[in-house]
Amino acid sequence: MSVRKVKKKIMLVCGSGIVSSTLVMPVIEEILEEILRGNYELIKGRIHEVPGRLKDLDLILTTVPLTPDIQKAGVPIVTVTGLFAGKKEEIKQKIIEALKIIQGK
Repeated sequence: MSVRKVKKKIMLVCGSGIVSSTLVMPVIEEILEEILRGNYELIKGRIHEVPGRLKDLDLILTTVPLTPDIQKAGVPIVTVTGLFAGKKEEIKQKIIEALKIIQGK
């Protein structure tokens, strides 16, 4: 009997849900594919959509500051604005650390 892995639900958030997240999306997908090998669902959205999705998310990747209520919700958050400066490896390590927190739960 095989055990099915539950896909990690990851939300990529920016202010409008369009520009910043669209620019970093290909790099984020590349990083997630390296780490999770397809075992994830990436949801792109606006900051105001986050509170309604919190209970379903495993990780939040953001290009904008998040409100204190989102920060305190218990979902790991990684700020990915460093990707605009070419800091792919640094962001990748932060995502790996956040995923380790999820695995520990």
